Amino acid sequence: MKVITMESSVFTALTEQIAEIAAHVRAVSGERKEKSADRLLTTREAAHLLNVSTRTLQRMRSEHRIGYVVLRGKCRYRQSEIDRLLADCTVMEDAATPTEMKRNHTLRTGGGKPKGRRT
Repeated sequence: MKVITMESSVFTALTEQIAEIAAHVRAVSGERKEKSADRLLTTREAAHLLNVSTRTLQRMRSEHRIGYVVLRGKCRYRQSEIDRLLADCTVMEDAATPTEMKRNHTLRTGGGKPKGRRT
């Protein structure tokens, strides 16, 4: 066994570099986990999560309100797309700015589109 000696400043710099490399590896592996966690849901699963019928989900697709993937002729929905839709449709209780208040009003009143008309 060989003994290697070095100055404490060099040792400190070396351990800092190792810590940076370890943090980078953790960040990259975390990104992969997040991407793999974005699973594909069937129409029935997505409708259940959104608490809507499968027909309503089909309308949302037709209106381009929700993104979807077609695999072998069947529609699938990414979990992240379901989460995005829920976040976009969430009314904020503590709306402080006029923009947030307007957004809440638009959500509560159905988006300002007249019902029964197609655009």
